[in-house]
Amino acid sequence: MEKNDLRDLENALGIVPPWSVKSVKTNDKEKTFDVYIEVADQKRLFGLFDTHKKGLEQELVAGSWQYMNIGGYRTMVHAQIPRQGVNGECIVESINILQPAFLGNPSRHYSNLIRQKVALGQIKGLDSALIAEFNSVDEGVVNMVLADIAKSPAEMRTLSTLPTETDPIWEKILRDQVLLRTSMLPLKFLLSKLKLTAAKITDSRKVLPLVYDLRAFFIEHAAAMDSEIDQLCGIHSERQQKLARAAKSKQRLILPSIKSSVWLDLLSGRVSLNSQSVPLNLLISRQRTTFVQGHSKEEKIAAIEVLRDYFRKNYRTLKPELVLLNRAMNIRKRSGVQLPDADHSIWQQILNDDNFVPSNHIAYKLLLAKLRAQVTTKPDPVVKLEAARRIREFLAQNHKSMRQELSLLLRQSAAV
Repeated sequence: MEKNDLRDLENALGIVPPWSVKSVKTNDKEKTFDVYIEVADQKRLFGLFDTHKKGLEQELVAGSWQYMNIGGYRTMVHAQIPRQGVNGECIVESINILQPAFLGNPSRHYSNLIRQKVALGQIKGLDSALIAEFNSVDEGVVNMVLADIAKSPAEMRTLSTLPTETDPIWEKILRDQVLLRTSMLPLKFLLSKLKLTAAKITDSRKVLPLVYDLRAFFIEHAAAMDSEIDQLCGIHSERQQKLARAAKSKQRLILPSIKSSVWLDLLSGRVSLNSQSVPLNLLISRQRTTFVQGHSKEEKIAAIEVLRDYFRKNYRTLKPELVLLNRAMNIRKRSGVQLPDADHSIWQQILNDDNFVPSNHIAYKLLLAKLRAQVTTKPDPVVKLEAARRIREFLAQNHKSMRQELSLLLRQSAAV
């Protein structure tokens, strides 16, 4: 292709600087466009992925991802990107959500655009066959995307549906062609600023930096923006919202391995399942005694094995308990910090007193304001416990940016 043709193709595919199309190969037999892209400055490439660590993480790995279709041809984007997430179990991560639509995880062959379309189809109640048909992808790819999303944390499942930067909805919002209803003051201020800038721009390609800014705001504050994200995804009716909530809350439950520390937390009382199962409660009590009285490592492991085996045999009737075990396991993985249980009184003190654990984290403050309003409207114990759980999960998911708050919270919880 001529250089001008490559630039036209970049515009058609939404490939923007610093990325550029290096070459294109057409496979008429497979009806595929193989598009090879690159970033000329390799240092800038690592900067795009926020990969500054030494060693293997600075290696480049080849990635190939199915992207949008052009006519009857399937586009496959090929690029060299820093090694990231290849060996991890969690494929859908924040780094994928932030990256352009035409890229993806190097261990998968679907792009961020395909992931978003599949996730959106799922929350709208479509089965995998329909999603595959509507998006012209193989059903096997759809099932892989759904499996990857199911393994991801709850926040990532929500963000998986967020439209990519190529979606026209962003520009329509910036040009006041679509009304985005929100009560979030920081978002209103940002929209006002971006709309004023967009009004001076006639070239849609030059609006893209504004789209990135707006989209980054949604990603950063996703925990407090369920309604706004639903609007972006075209979810307006009550039925659609119920389907979306159900899909986002789905989680692939796993039985923790015998070596998982969650069993120690359960037997030591740091994790409480609040189970309605009398046999399970009796077994936990008995195994707790056996574990404490065990003199050797083998005896303690045997106590855990009995409990784990009970879960394995009765998992169909113990799904609520397995959900709690999985949450406890995920929180420990993400934060490395053992937060107080959701029923600990400290969470209610945080809800009642804005200065108990003060913070300047905007998303955290917005979440607290939202939860306080819910608790004030309906001061039900179940509502309060759910509010506590959401605060706890938010802190676990954002522990890197909230170290001061976590430190203060742990000191306060020790004193409560």
